[in-house]
Amino acid sequence: MSKKNAPTYSDAIRELEEIVRKLQSGDCEIDELRGYTARSIELLRICKDKLFKTDEELKKLLEEME
Repeated sequence: MSKKNAPTYSDAIRELEEIVRKLQSGDCEIDELRGYTARSIELLRICKDKLFKTDEELKKLLEEME
C-alpha cells in the first residue's frame, strides 16, 4: 500500500479492532484467517510507523523549544 493510500492511524486501529472482534466472535472461517492475519500485520506496521514518526517530530519540536 502506498503512503498516499495508507489509512489514518484511527482508521487502522478501527480496522484492527474489527478483525479482533471477528476472530473472538467465531465468525472467522479458517480460510479467512490467513488474510486477516496478513492485514493485521500490515495495519500494525502502519500504526508503528505513524507512532515512530510522530515521536520523532515531537522530539524535534521539544528540542527547538530549548
